[in-house]
Amino acid sequence: MNGAETLVIPDTTAYLLLGLGVIVGMMVLLVARISVKFRQLEKDEAALEEISG
Repeated sequence: MNGAETLVIPDTTAYLLLGLGVIVGMMVLLVARISVKFRQLEKDEAALEEISG
């Protein structure tokens, strides 16, 4: 590079925010899914206890 050339760094802030949004969205879905599964397991456990007497 000589003195007349300058290094141009593109602004990728939008891509960073998009990626973070996707990751946070996936984490929210994961936590929601685990929560629903846990509630279903509690219901199944209560039903099994009722059946077994």
